[in-house]
Amino acid sequence: MTRIGTLHLTTHQLIFIHPQEEMWISYPTIHTVERRPLASNGHWPLLIRCRDFVFVTISVPSEREAIDVFESIQKLTCIKGSIDQLCAFFYKPQSLTTNDGWKIYDPRVEFGRMGVGSRTRTWRLSEKNIKYEICSTYPRILVVPDKITDNVLTHACKFRSKGRIPTLSYLHWSNMASITRSSQPMVGLKQNRSLQDEKIVEAIFQSNAPPPTPSGQPIYGSTATNLIVDARPTANAMANVAMGAGTENMDNYKNCSKQYMGIDNIHVMRESLGKLVEVIQNADAQGLPIKKYHLDKSNWLKHISILLESSSIIIKNIHVNNSHVLVHCSDGWDRTAQLTSISELCLDPYYRTLRGFQVLIEKDWLSFGHKFSDRSGHLSNERYFITSSTNAANNAFNSMQNKLKQSHVRETSPVFHQFLDCVYQILAQHPERFEFNEHLLVRLHFHLYSCQYGTFLFNSEKERNDYKVTTLTYSVWDYINSNREQFLNPVYDHGIKDREEMGDKGVLFPESDWKNLKYWASLFDKRDEELNGEETVEEVSPMTRSLWMSDSPVPRSGSPDPLGALNGITWNDEQSQTITSRTPKNLNLDIDDPWRDNNNNSTHESDELYDESIKPLHRKESSSELNAIVQNFARITLNFGAQILDAASVNFTSNANDNSNDIDPQSSVENYESRHGSREMLSFSNNTNSIKNSSPSKSSPLSSALRPWNTFSASIGFPTTSLKSRERNSFPAPEITNSATTTPPISPQTEPHPLFLYDS
Repeated sequence: MTRIGTLHLTTHQLIFIHPQEEMWISYPTIHTVERRPLASNGHWPLLIRCRDFVFVTISVPSEREAIDVFESIQKLTCIKGSIDQLCAFFYKPQSLTTNDGWKIYDPRVEFGRMGVGSRTRTWRLSEKNIKYEICSTYPRILVVPDKITDNVLTHACKFRSKGRIPTLSYLHWSNMASITRSSQPMVGLKQNRSLQDEKIVEAIFQSNAPPPTPSGQPIYGSTATNLIVDARPTANAMANVAMGAGTENMDNYKNCSKQYMGIDNIHVMRESLGKLVEVIQNADAQGLPIKKYHLDKSNWLKHISILLESSSIIIKNIHVNNSHVLVHCSDGWDRTAQLTSISELCLDPYYRTLRGFQVLIEKDWLSFGHKFSDRSGHLSNERYFITSSTNAANNAFNSMQNKLKQSHVRETSPVFHQFLDCVYQILAQHPERFEFNEHLLVRLHFHLYSCQYGTFLFNSEKERNDYKVTTLTYSVWDYINSNREQFLNPVYDHGIKDREEMGDKGVLFPESDWKNLKYWASLFDKRDEELNGEETVEEVSPMTRSLWMSDSPVPRSGSPDPLGALNGITWNDEQSQTITSRTPKNLNLDIDDPWRDNNNNSTHESDELYDESIKPLHRKESSSELNAIVQNFARITLNFGAQILDAASVNFTSNANDNSNDIDPQSSVENYESRHGSREMLSFSNNTNSIKNSSPSKSSPLSSALRPWNTFSASIGFPTTSLKSRERNSFPAPEITNSATTTPPISPQTEPHPLFLYDS
């Protein structure tokens, strides 16, 4: 499907608008942007790949404009500085009906619910880390064995990587067996040991009393299978010994055993997801069905299988063997978080409710310091912006340059994505046991990257407190709970099976054989049968196939267009009536010169163009599978996250040399403000066409501080009115109206600049 519309680049979002629908892309969701050579259709393609698996191709009529769009997106995506420049710190939603998102999780309340301080006295809450003195990546409140003093904690933290000592994550409701978590011990080649660390582990494994028999007599030996779970492959753990870390020497830890889970590191997981996405993209590009055995080569489901199998071991040890489990990987914030949270989801029905699931994520992921910013790549890097050419030597040089750029991009990995995928697998296996539905998981995956809310920003609780996230941003749980009905599961049994006498008592044992698992089709905006069906998926029509294209940086001879650009095909309403089953995965945006007629190359009548250019924008459902042609391009700079508003008053400064003809935009804005209320300032950019003799425009200090480049002599006042929510990404949709009645005067000495606001 091909669309003709207008491309807007705002401070925080890329917005494509055309008469049928409208699509918004938040810059942090952009994974890579590739600028390719001239395509066979005479346009210059820009390929955009997003982390939420939206793939967009922008075709631009001139190389200069293609470079301008490419560099603009790069500047807006690669934020230089702090995370507090992201959209979440400016976004002010008006439609939220709940405001307790930051209070969803209270450690005292949650661990009290588990029984700490009531059903058991063997655990206590410690405030030794209240100022993050023991561990800067741990929560302020730690739950440790009652017999362990704060002084022991102070000494023990030196033996664990990053100071992440063993501390409680979960107490099982039926037997008080515990799941604790930590990082790897700093054993090293000298086989170091810590008596304080050994004392903590011993106290943990002795914390629950043997459960009584029906006759009231205790059963001794019920904790004989206490387990230390090392999530890493054995070879990886041994390799860390040479780096001064390693794994526990079991001669020093009594009454327990150790088991390696063989979960690969973040780099393997990142590559696996990349292979999975590439298979889907290549199939879409060629208009061919997706072969499941090609997907299986990515090993994605095998990694999911290992996570579920490892969690099953923990679940069995806790619920069946009445024993304790200590979980760690290397630093204890990736694989450890995956195993503890998946296990707890299966052990406790509370975590399968909508609110309980929020508490689980807050506790095991956010408070215990999963590195959301690093793993999600919220601060993108110039390495992700690629310029390809027809010269192989130049491409090789550019590839080498990209590899030598900043190394922090290697920190990205789909760790939380894998957790959501595991939850999806369990939900698919036991649909009636979850209060929430699959849509919740998809939305959480999107907001993991959108940076619209402050929940998933930063790498630790301490960093979020330092940047006052809870006071300066909104919680994603407020969005979820304000739209609660969208995320409820209609087949939820409300815990009936959890309470059955002969049932599983609310404990789930997930199926872990990778051959019985499913690819999460809806996350990729696919039908389930497309990814999980037999190898015979219905062939798409030749016309539809011709509209699909690849955004892979590697040209493929099997593709209809090796350069990945369409051959000038234009979409119209008749075609949209023909293909209604599904829209292609990739979005093709074609930018034409708005000041020229495409048929006769003559200048448009200015009045006609301007009357049609700025008009109300009506929100319509966006699709991640859309081919579109962008006819016009406008680059906008404003405090977009703070207010995106319903109307704009546009006033222009004349380019004529006679200063008496200049229009003072500020005075018009003041008049507009008196009629419509307060406003934020917005400016258009132009680096080359300024007129020396024209008076400088007046603009607000806020506008001047926010704009990253020079501006036109134009100002736009936005009234701070209500926001309009969007289904796709919850970003508001503006309605822009024109207060001018004629076309802005254009100096005969200068050519109209393409970076002007116009709508098709």
